[in-house]
Amino acid sequence: MTRETLQTDTNGLLIRKNPLPAPKGPWNTTDILDYGVSAHPERTALKHQRVVLSWRELESRVSLVTGWLLSHGAFTGCRIVVQLSNSTIPVEIFLASQRLGSIWVGANPNLSQDETEWILQDCDATLFITEQDYASKNCKTIFIETNEKSWVNLFGSCNKVPKKEVDPHSPAAIAYTSGTSGRPKGAVHSQHNLLWPGISSRALYPPTDNEKIGTALSLTVLNILVIGPLFSLLRGTTSVILNPSNAAKMAEQLRDAEVNDLLLVPTQAYDLVHTPSVKPEDLSSLHRVVIGASHTPQELRDEWEKKFGFPCTVGYGLSEAPSGVTRLRHDREHVPNGAGHALEPMEIGIFDEDGKEIPTGGVGEICVFPRKEGPWREAWSPMLGYWGKSNQTINALKGNMLHTGDIGSKNEDGHLTVIGRLSDLIVRGGANIYPAEVERVFLSFSSVDQVAVIGIPDKRLGERVCVALVTQKDLDISELSEQAEKHLAHYKVPEEIRIVPSLPRNAMGKVDREKLRQLFH
Repeated sequence: MTRETLQTDTNGLLIRKNPLPAPKGPWNTTDILDYGVSAHPERTALKHQRVVLSWRELESRVSLVTGWLLSHGAFTGCRIVVQLSNSTIPVEIFLASQRLGSIWVGANPNLSQDETEWILQDCDATLFITEQDYASKNCKTIFIETNEKSWVNLFGSCNKVPKKEVDPHSPAAIAYTSGTSGRPKGAVHSQHNLLWPGISSRALYPPTDNEKIGTALSLTVLNILVIGPLFSLLRGTTSVILNPSNAAKMAEQLRDAEVNDLLLVPTQAYDLVHTPSVKPEDLSSLHRVVIGASHTPQELRDEWEKKFGFPCTVGYGLSEAPSGVTRLRHDREHVPNGAGHALEPMEIGIFDEDGKEIPTGGVGEICVFPRKEGPWREAWSPMLGYWGKSNQTINALKGNMLHTGDIGSKNEDGHLTVIGRLSDLIVRGGANIYPAEVERVFLSFSSVDQVAVIGIPDKRLGERVCVALVTQKDLDISELSEQAEKHLAHYKVPEEIRIVPSLPRNAMGKVDREKLRQLFH
């Protein structure tokens, strides 16, 4: 498919042929509870602190919440924005919205009022469900308290609404991208898109007895909802919702809930490794941990295994996929700082700026596309596009591929190494510098805990290299710079090094480089 043939609809979404069905069901999110209800109705499906819902109870509540949404004016295709802290409630509202064919939109509770209002206006929301203390000027606001008694009182008197047939390829949810520069874009996904991570995982690592998958990040981030509760429900197992917290409280939650499968961002993993009060026995129930959302240094991977006795699984993904597209395979040859192999439904290629695939070992843009053969042939699809942004949709999906905007390379075994973002590339005096290669050098110094490298405009050079780092020790910056010179070409050595108390991060734990640049300006 060439760029000239691409067309978008009035919402800026790509008009394209529907992908083939996944090899196994369910084939839409409205049927996600069917297996658990029929196979083990009394087993726990969803848990948050003292709230424990069986599969039968969750099915009943979702049916009632669907009626509650209808009573507030929800309809097929309307945007329902949810800004709530972690509990079972965001999951129940999501599942109910899917039964109506509505479009679920997550807004992180940590966003400012200005940031939230921008999302409400951008997606033209119909309903805004929040625990915040302000009403939106753009749509109807529903205030709720995120405790079990108040929540049940809200929907308990509503009528149950039976499931109806919903188009699995129409818009179902919007994931607003990280927004590390400028305003975020809304990546739109179909019900079909949201199912593949959970469905494909059943063959990659079959569900185990008493499996409990923990989610310790905000559920109003769509990626987290997809690879947390939805992932678990599609596997027919138990989803344990945790409250985002510091390492000590996180370990306590994991121990008490006996979580055995967990997703973390690198910052959380780092804190668990380096907090003395967190002991290996606190995480003894865990047998699999996936670390994603941003680069996980090899040193942190090694430290995790040394402290907790089992290797972490590193993945690479993005909101537009949605969620992860690679996983580290421990049965394959070790690649330092590698991101792993493509998951079963998709393939990954490295392409140059002209759209030509780069030979093995070359560096270029990471692109993702569906497999051409096997059980998942032509079944995977990326996002439908960016809400209201036709040009950005066409640029991201040209050539029938998802252009990630990330730079990387593949070895002969197909193992992916992510180098950085195209937009983060620093061009100094005509030479390309990838922040990740500079960051890895600084992270190799025992005195450095966290680091972020950015480019700052320079009249002479175009850009100059600057680094912000977090440390618990007294450092001599000039000495640190001299150490860096031993490992980096002279033009890659940062001109300015600043020690900061913490790195600014967004909801997914990624460094907010735009805020970081303000420190250097």
